[in-house]
Amino acid sequence: MGRGEDRISNLPNEILQSIICLMPLKYAIRTSTLSKRWRHLWQINLISSTSLQFDEDFSCNQSPKQFVATLDRYLHLHGDRNLDKFGILFSPFDVFFPDLENWIGTVLAKGVKDLEIDLSQGVLYSTFEYIDGRMPFMIPNSLFNFNSLTHLSLSRCNFSDPLDLANFAGLSSLSLDNVDLLTDAMLTNILQYCVSLESICLKRCEILETVKIVGDELKLQKLVMVDCTNVFDLEISAPKLESIVYYGCISFFHDFGNVSKVNDAYICADTGGEVYAVQFFYTLSDLSHVEVLTICSMGLLHLISGEHEYYEDNLLLGLHNLQELQLVLDSINEEQIYCIGSFFRLWPSPFLEKLFIQLTSNYYNESISWSAEEIIPDLVFPNLKFIKITNFGGSSLELKLVKFFLERAIVLESIFILLNQFNISNNSLSRRIIQGQLSVIPKASKDALIIICGQLDCDCTINPTHTTLYHQENRRNGTTMHLNDEIMRRENIFVDQEFL
Repeated sequence: MGRGEDRISNLPNEILQSIICLMPLKYAIRTSTLSKRWRHLWQINLISSTSLQFDEDFSCNQSPKQFVATLDRYLHLHGDRNLDKFGILFSPFDVFFPDLENWIGTVLAKGVKDLEIDLSQGVLYSTFEYIDGRMPFMIPNSLFNFNSLTHLSLSRCNFSDPLDLANFAGLSSLSLDNVDLLTDAMLTNILQYCVSLESICLKRCEILETVKIVGDELKLQKLVMVDCTNVFDLEISAPKLESIVYYGCISFFHDFGNVSKVNDAYICADTGGEVYAVQFFYTLSDLSHVEVLTICSMGLLHLISGEHEYYEDNLLLGLHNLQELQLVLDSINEEQIYCIGSFFRLWPSPFLEKLFIQLTSNYYNESISWSAEEIIPDLVFPNLKFIKITNFGGSSLELKLVKFFLERAIVLESIFILLNQFNISNNSLSRRIIQGQLSVIPKASKDALIIICGQLDCDCTINPTHTTLYHQENRRNGTTMHLNDEIMRRENIFVDQEFL
């Protein structure tokens, strides 16, 4: 056998087709470039597939006209075979709206169960509008004439009122992102007619003002609300609800009735002010029974800002079921460390076992006259066994944060430090400096392991329950901010040698 002989290509077509059928469609299509023999073999994958996903990898190298032509061809090749899942990521101009309607009609006729239409490419999140000012796509009424759908996800689409949801009794999952015309009445109808609904996700739905998710008959298990900025009245009473995600401006009025089954909560505020602090306090009070919690920097600040005003009447506050906590910090400074310390003082979490800290790239060295050590010298974490800090850069304030926990976690088994990928994850000298400084920090648990690694070479498989961080979906200009962050970050890359 010669060195350059291709043994795989010499296999019979039937075997090659069997191999290709095991590959995701987008990878199967790429085999067509290997040789003339492979040019059409991938089509058996397409024909037999029950899932057609045309995501960013598929659309990134094609013009809208090419995208439309290619997708038309693939749907034609698929024929009249049944389809379980269909998804597209596309940025359509008005001229392509009829094509979108045809695709939706075609896959619905195939009995599709899981439909995802994401038309958010080209949207500016500062305004939620397309860069060129074009109008959003209007979902055809034919969508509501089929009863096969169990999962529906729409992004940057609209639909008209009234909705005929008689055929949506089997819908179990609904996600609506940047749906401008979703009104309070529409949402009420969705909850009324989609009787099998177990998960609902509402993102950037600007018209919503009053959200009432109430009813003993509701099967809803998960609720996600992100950046629905005009909601001022939120009422939730759902006996089967297990998970709540709320990111954005905390509502002025909220009423959490029956939320006793909620086990995990992601509650992050993006707005400051005394009124919002009070609302955040009472929101967490209503969810104080959860076992898993994610909160952010602004939330920490809200929880301690009014301690002298409304904590005195709530002396029994605490997170006594909490086992996993994730802190999403948008900066690291003395004030943040103070907030973290105060949080554990005001909201005792005696059964906390896992702590995740997500750092971002905004670092400031503000001089604050207080510190966590001064206000809670005797704080102990009696059950904390695992800590994971992501995006660690090695500043003196970050080391102070690590020191705060190492000195108080008496049964700690390991702490994973994932280095900031932009600065020092590939710099062996920086790693050795950080390793040396961490190694001399006193540990309450003598056997605790300190493991430092880059984000690509770490073998830590323990991740938080909430892996989606909604602050990463915010509206800032990524390129400009990353440049500013980088400049600020380089000033703090090496640790203050006088820290320890």
